[in-house]
Amino acid sequence: MTSPTTKELLMRVIAVESPKLFDRSDNEPIEVTSYSYQEEGTRLCDTCDYPELLLIGYRTRGGKTKHLKYEYFDLPNLLETLDKWDRQHDDTRKSDA
Repeated sequence: MTSPTTKELLMRVIAVESPKLFDRSDNEPIEVTSYSYQEEGTRLCDTCDYPELLLIGYRTRGGKTKHLKYEYFDLPNLLETLDKWDRQHDDTRKSDA
């Protein structure tokens, strides 16, 4: 199950990586419902090549469930995307660390 914090972070990924979805239509993402990560190299056969994948499930304004697929989306890319979101939205929250 996906925690609220993870859902918030993955919604930021959608906003940065797929900004055209946020058009106020019935297809606009409003809530992340699930995610799945598959490492690169997972193969079903010797000649098949499957990239690293981040799959994000979300609910739309219209109530439908949809999924996005981002290939080659590793942890450094995820962290970079979250930093980009923070810069775009002037996120001034301080870390407790």
